[in-house]
Amino acid sequence: VMLYPAVLALRGLDLGQAGRGERFHVGATGAVFALAGPCTLYVLSPYLWANPFAFVTAWQTLAHHPSTTYELFQGRLVDPRQLPPHFIPTWVVISSPPVTLLCSVLGIIGVGLPSVLRPREAWGNTDLRFGLLLVACLTLPVLAIITLGSHLYNEWRHVYFLHAPLCCLAGLGVQWAGRLSRPAAAGVSALAGLGVLVTVGDMVRLHPHQYVYFNRLVDRTTPEYLRKHYVLDAWMNSCHEGLKFLRREYPATTVYVRSFGYVRYGWATLPWEDRMRVVLAEDDAAFDFQILCGKQLQTSRRKIRSGAVLFEDATFHETVYERRVYNNTLLMVTARVTVPDRNRSGVHKVENTYREATAGRLLAEGSFDLYTYPGTRLLGYARRGCTSRDTRPLFFVHIVPVAEEELPAHRRRYGFDNLDFRFSDRGWKRAGQCWTYVELPAYEIAHIHTGQYNEQGRLWGTELGGPFP
Repeated sequence: VMLYPAVLALRGLDLGQAGRGERFHVGATGAVFALAGPCTLYVLSPYLWANPFAFVTAWQTLAHHPSTTYELFQGRLVDPRQLPPHFIPTWVVISSPPVTLLCSVLGIIGVGLPSVLRPREAWGNTDLRFGLLLVACLTLPVLAIITLGSHLYNEWRHVYFLHAPLCCLAGLGVQWAGRLSRPAAAGVSALAGLGVLVTVGDMVRLHPHQYVYFNRLVDRTTPEYLRKHYVLDAWMNSCHEGLKFLRREYPATTVYVRSFGYVRYGWATLPWEDRMRVVLAEDDAAFDFQILCGKQLQTSRRKIRSGAVLFEDATFHETVYERRVYNNTLLMVTARVTVPDRNRSGVHKVENTYREATAGRLLAEGSFDLYTYPGTRLLGYARRGCTSRDTRPLFFVHIVPVAEEELPAHRRRYGFDNLDFRFSDRGWKRAGQCWTYVELPAYEIAHIHTGQYNEQGRLWGTELGGPFP
């Protein structure tokens, strides 16, 4: 937004300095830009088609994003609505290559000195004006955020565009130092080349987690220092590596992983055959492995002022895999056994084929036939003539226990447990036949209400009376 009036202002300066024969051309190009800017924004933003003035609403929303995720910064969990003024400068300084920072300082000096010493000449010099615009692009957004108290979270992701003027100023810094003298040109060129090589080396060592980059201006050697002070993996991409490890380690076995935060997104990017062997368990009593990565690993069991836990660890038996960067834990896969083996064998049979999925005790017929299986706590769903229209809606599973105190504390106000799931979470489809299942809680069940629903409401529902195995 800042660039638009800045370019118009520079075009106005050009108009004032242009000769009589050039004024029409300068004025015409300025008018074309003034009109093309908002028109292009409107055409490329479907959000504005219904109401162009919704831009103001979008501006206000982005300035004060309604986030409740606390930010780990310098060893403390801070409210994203009350970040310290040095939040962005600190992140820029510790997560940008030092050579870029140093050369950008040279660029600011190279632009600033002539502008201060000869201001009239600076406004008429295209190169200096461009440099001043870069300085404004680097500093004014930060000042605006600090002044307006805008909400930020996950490192400096909201202002990554600052990297562009930073690099441009670094290029101007190399150019300015090169003009001072031949030794200065050789020195700054060698410095820039060495800095690029060092950064490339860091990228190779970090692969495939290059996004977790910190420079040498922050402590990268003390064990777990970065993990306890700064966000390492804001998008929790490393969870994907944990899932790949489980597939390599247990290629012939179905593994049950706690459906926890961004583990679900990592699971969605696995190949289809791997997704069929990795089941995301919603019930905390039904998983064998837990994957903690990124912010989940960093802020587990930490408490904020209100006393609410950001992420809650489940107990685990042992750590089976770790990924470390800069001597800090980025990813942890832990294992435990929570469900009897006889239930697992039943699960494998249900997963295997449609014939075995329908070999249990038939409870009800309908859009999906419902089954239970001897010796397990499984409720199976199976259908012939199955299409994507049948598997796209969500499944709801509402469970009413015999004793209400068996319900998790947060579900007692509703009077039933909720195990809703998607077919894509753990469903199989072959030759027009599809089947899936859900693991029932260990407590005694009075009755179950299950079916499917979409945005328009419930599509079908069946009431099942107990007792259940």
